[in-house]
Amino acid sequence: MMSLLASFQLYWIVILGAAVLFYLIGRTFYRLHFSPLAKFPGPKLAALTLWYEGYYDIVKRGQYTFEIGRMHEKYGPIVRISPFELHINDPEYYDELYNGVSKKRDKYPWALKIFGAPDAAIATTRHDHHRLRRGAMNQFFSKASVRRVEPIIQKNLEKLLIRLRGFQHSCKPIALNTAFTAFTSDVITEYSFGRSYNYLDQEDFNLAFSELMLGVHKMTGILKHVPGIIPLMEALPNRLVTRLNPARNAFLDLQSNIKAQIKDINDRGSSDCEKASLSIFEALTQSNLPDSEKTVTRLSAEGQVLVIAGTETTAWTLSVITFYLLSNPPMLRRLRDELDQVAAESSEPATCTRLEKLPYLTAIIKEGLRLSYGVSTRLQRVSPDKVIEFFDGKRDWEIPPGTPVGMTSTLIHQNPTIFPSPHEFCPERWLENPRLDRYLVSFSKGSRQCLGMNLAYTELYLCLACIFSEYGLNDQKSPGGEMALYETTKEDVEIQFDQFVAIPKADTKGVRVLIT
Repeated sequence: MMSLLASFQLYWIVILGAAVLFYLIGRTFYRLHFSPLAKFPGPKLAALTLWYEGYYDIVKRGQYTFEIGRMHEKYGPIVRISPFELHINDPEYYDELYNGVSKKRDKYPWALKIFGAPDAAIATTRHDHHRLRRGAMNQFFSKASVRRVEPIIQKNLEKLLIRLRGFQHSCKPIALNTAFTAFTSDVITEYSFGRSYNYLDQEDFNLAFSELMLGVHKMTGILKHVPGIIPLMEALPNRLVTRLNPARNAFLDLQSNIKAQIKDINDRGSSDCEKASLSIFEALTQSNLPDSEKTVTRLSAEGQVLVIAGTETTAWTLSVITFYLLSNPPMLRRLRDELDQVAAESSEPATCTRLEKLPYLTAIIKEGLRLSYGVSTRLQRVSPDKVIEFFDGKRDWEIPPGTPVGMTSTLIHQNPTIFPSPHEFCPERWLENPRLDRYLVSFSKGSRQCLGMNLAYTELYLCLACIFSEYGLNDQKSPGGEMALYETTKEDVEIQFDQFVAIPKADTKGVRVLIT
């Protein structure tokens, strides 16, 4: 009887094993030969499994963007990079894929898992639902609205200068990337919640927050490829999780803090303040959005994205620009000459409107955005009901509806045909060729481009003018003294890993300076 039962169990194990084997064989043949994407060029292993990308994302830590670049060198301007997704590397096609109000473009749900905030506008899949959420936010980030935020920015720049003066003659290096993160964080939190986090007031500029931002980005690969990782981490003991991911507790604290602020704003209800003086979330809770869009959970997700996105990318751009300016005395001297002319006009700090008219400062900012990339990873778009057409120079391709198609700022900004010597910081290229503007895609384009673009530009103009009106090199007469790089090299600002944003070498200590 026992042998009969064992034989029966073995029979079903064999049947189950055979079924799994046939399924895998069938799926392999389908993906390689019968899928609507089978006609597109690319590595067979990438077409077969998402774990091809997973290897480059997790094991090699954010190297898939560079592998995609190598694919394009081998296969041409359109490649299949996964069983379900295509990638295009043709800068002339960027506007076609991302621009156009009349073209419906959804997002790729699989790629949105990295945000950990499914209720935020940035992580909203469907075009129409995104338009509702994004429409409610647009008013706060228009040029006119951001101009009203300038006093907040100037106030925090004054605090930043006071802190920098405290380091003068101390022989103590300061990590400017951490200071810039504190600055951008204090601006976005005050504008969002009506209360600044005041990281500029902390002795170390809240270094833990900067490390948290880095830790969040390092998790993006795992979040994409291991969908159950968040519930798993929530189920494990805190001590074990903290050892595996030191940033986890700090991130939970950030989420809890944001949720508490949203709840407090929601509980306070309507305000008698003028609409223009309200913080973003005070105005949102009083808006005509559906009640389902104004829950504490939903708005907390939006707040989480605003704080993270409104902090790290702009701070990184400031760090990149500062490194290259301090590395190139003639470049910094030319900028200082331009800023001195503005300072001679008025004793008051220059407004962004005035600074935007400075050609060399503008060129420096554009070049800084080019080499800091904004979002360094690909941004997929899905046409839900229409074929996307693409001509690669030799043949026409028809991309089936529902197919995620991405392009990548990193590959466009490093294109040597458009940007000769692409790894060199050269502001002059923007002065010599105004047509380059169309290839600057740090903020993406179209209806889903970066919400905070105008705020980021304003912070860049005001902060760079403030810092480099105050500080110069040893051969320049500067009110605040000399600022010089300290044990910082080009590797500290060059992209080594794509983890949604550009990450430099693993052992970087940041952009450090001495002020004397």
